[in-house]
Amino acid sequence: MKGLDAKLHAQLASFPGRCGLVIVNPANGEKWEYCPETCFAAASMIKLPLMYEVMRQAAAKMLSLDECLTVSGEKQTGGAGILAELLPGLQLTIRELVTLMIILSDNTATNMLIDRIGMDSVNATAVALGLKSTVLRRRMMDFEAAARGEENMTSAADLAHLFSHIYRPRLLPQEYGALMLDILKRQQVRDKLPFFLPEEIEIAHKTGTLPGVEHDGGILFLPAAPYIVCVLTDGHTANYAGLQLVALIGKKIYKHLMQKGG
Repeated sequence: MKGLDAKLHAQLASFPGRCGLVIVNPANGEKWEYCPETCFAAASMIKLPLMYEVMRQAAAKMLSLDECLTVSGEKQTGGAGILAELLPGLQLTIRELVTLMIILSDNTATNMLIDRIGMDSVNATAVALGLKSTVLRRRMMDFEAAARGEENMTSAADLAHLFSHIYRPRLLPQEYGALMLDILKRQQVRDKLPFFLPEEIEIAHKTGTLPGVEHDGGILFLPAAPYIVCVLTDGHTANYAGLQLVALIGKKIYKHLMQKGG
């Protein structure tokens, strides 16, 4: 991706924290990377391999996406999402829980899915996919586990590889990749990579946030070709600085790719 290095170097070099960035054209394998293997606390990016594992189990007939689970009071979890604000007893299908987990980053939905399919299954599938740094060690909002060092981890390289499996499923029937893309395209948290992009530009993506941590990654559908873009950052003294950094990176990538005919 000739010319992109100079446009991003000053932005990344001036950042006092850490950043991992991967840009890939899945059509021809063209790639630009910056610290791609650096490991980060995954925040809500860990919901991506969880979604993939749900689909894998659905494809293997281990569960049905139409299976209903009950949102009980003890399952309601704080932080991102809406389910914790509703009266207990609501019944939702696994498909609906996955949708809420992705488009609203709902932590209650996430923990219910972890309980249904199991952490070990998520991690085994991450290994099978060739993800080197991605591991699910704790449920959402389990800060005691995080304090013990049981943090969920990932890297920009892993997420880009996972998005390649979502965009062109090689281990799943195509219909499950299409379903994941449809859900990701309906993402409602748009304050990072797509922030400066024109409204008509489609992006299928997922964000992640923790104190001092701001991530975003997905597939940017440009007129000439789609591009996988994954940005992981930490070390922010204030999270708004992280939001601005990732949004500006998204803007520079978009402008460069459009200028080269993307």
